[in-house]
Amino acid sequence: MIVDLELIKNLARRCGEYVIEDTAEIEKTDQYSLLISERIPGLTEEKYREIRGYVQTTLSNILKPEERTKSRDPIVRSKLKSIVLRGLLEKDIPLGEVQSKVLVEELGNDLLGYGPIEPFFYDPEVTEIKAGKDIVRVEKKGVERVAEGVRFRDEEHIRDVLERMLAPTGRKIDMANPKVNARLIDGSRMIAHIPPVAVNGTMFTIRRFRKDMTPENLINRKVISPEVMDFLKAAVISKQNIVISGGTSSGKTTFLNCLASFIPEEESIVTIEDPAELQLQHTNVRSLEARPATADTKIEITQRELVVDALRMAPKRIILGECRAGETFDMLQAMNTGHKGSMTTGHANSSRHCTKRLVNMVQMAKMDMPYDGIVEQVADAVDIFIHVLKDRTGRRRMDHVCEVVGTERVDGGVLNLKLNVLWQYNPKTDAFEWVAEEFQRREALADEGGWNK
Repeated sequence: MIVDLELIKNLARRCGEYVIEDTAEIEKTDQYSLLISERIPGLTEEKYREIRGYVQTTLSNILKPEERTKSRDPIVRSKLKSIVLRGLLEKDIPLGEVQSKVLVEELGNDLLGYGPIEPFFYDPEVTEIKAGKDIVRVEKKGVERVAEGVRFRDEEHIRDVLERMLAPTGRKIDMANPKVNARLIDGSRMIAHIPPVAVNGTMFTIRRFRKDMTPENLINRKVISPEVMDFLKAAVISKQNIVISGGTSSGKTTFLNCLASFIPEEESIVTIEDPAELQLQHTNVRSLEARPATADTKIEITQRELVVDALRMAPKRIILGECRAGETFDMLQAMNTGHKGSMTTGHANSSRHCTKRLVNMVQMAKMDMPYDGIVEQVADAVDIFIHVLKDRTGRRRMDHVCEVVGTERVDGGVLNLKLNVLWQYNPKTDAFEWVAEEFQRREALADEGGWNK
């Protein structure tokens, strides 16, 4: 590839982006502002709109419907490049080779992809994208920053990109339904709002899930130690019921994906999510996804209904992406009635807080169970709690692992789950330490899971 380094530097300065001094570093450095630049030397606003209109019309005539969602497909990009170059020739717009490449990239993102945020979907380090029409923020390696030089032209532009992202999902957003949760075609999870719910204009947040987060990579990134991973592998194999707790963006789903990879291949799994985002590395998985009521269907399908359905599908294990409400009752029932080794996640600040949240969510099922009865049911169902978090540096890591050892009365007679802390992260040594004097499930993990400690 021939690179006009001076032109690249000028583009960078116009966008306020870091200027690359070494040509060899160009491929290694963030190029978002360069690729999405709204100003291309030698191309006026008027000429840009003219060539954009030409390319848009031509693309709609020659692309097959299935090609319109494949913005990065080499064949589609080749067609786009030919159209752009032909348009520049017909419109008598002289552009150099580098400017033409920048134009092809921008028009591809704008007309086929996700507009100015398109490049973030091809950076494996980007885990969150938070966008409004005037500003885009990106989280990369645990640190959030403003994406300099990256913005939408106006409200119409961001709505156009939003609807393009939603098109393959079958979900809609409009005045009658001004918010939406959706799973994008790359597996990312998006929540979006439009006016009047979004006071200052359309906005959306996209959570992206790394596809390279294997158990080995979690260890290399110091999310967990090899010793704790061996312990959790034995817990999964020996069919302990596991709940992963943590705050928003703490890595619960990633952790769940990794643990599920230890489930033996001969054991069938049914997953229930809203929306679907798990990417289990397992050959025996059937996935169910909740669906909200829409103007077309009028029928809502809840996670609770799907948990009940899953019980009739004869799985060996059930994985509920996240406990949020009444489905928690059905999940605990599944854990207690022949589906050992099932797993789920929940929002909480610690394992202790998660036990209380589980009780509260079971109450939302409106089964009129007494409080003590609910606590005892949770104690019977859950074996292991794992708590993960994102620390001040942006690093996601495990914080502690507990086993459930029964119930106890505290605070004037209130019944709570009794937890035994097994592993605890020590910030002074940056290490995960075994802190338990006793471990009730030691024999099960040793005999059935092969754990040796």
